[in-house]
Amino acid sequence: MLVLFQRETCPDCKPVRELLTRLQVSYLNVNVPKPREERYELIRTTGSKFIPALVDGATIIPGRLRENADIIAYLKERFGDPDAVAPEAEPQPAGESTA
Repeated sequence: MLVLFQRETCPDCKPVRELLTRLQVSYLNVNVPKPREERYELIRTTGSKFIPALVDGATIIPGRLRENADIIAYLKERFGDPDAVAPEAEPQPAGESTA
């Protein structure tokens, strides 16, 4: 089970939540307190006090100050990029056949 450490008001957390929703991946959402020094579980689990942070079994992607690129890249690699267009899904020009 994926675990996302985040805060609802964090602007870097929102794209991660939205991607997880688009991927239709179940995850445990752990809301952390605003004061960084009070994020005990996050620090114990990831070694970092920054969010968003993701835990996927033995894979831990600690949060980085004002960044989520590592988490977004990991999720797209692991579950696929929902924005990528598969080559076979491209429309064919009128009058051409793929047969």
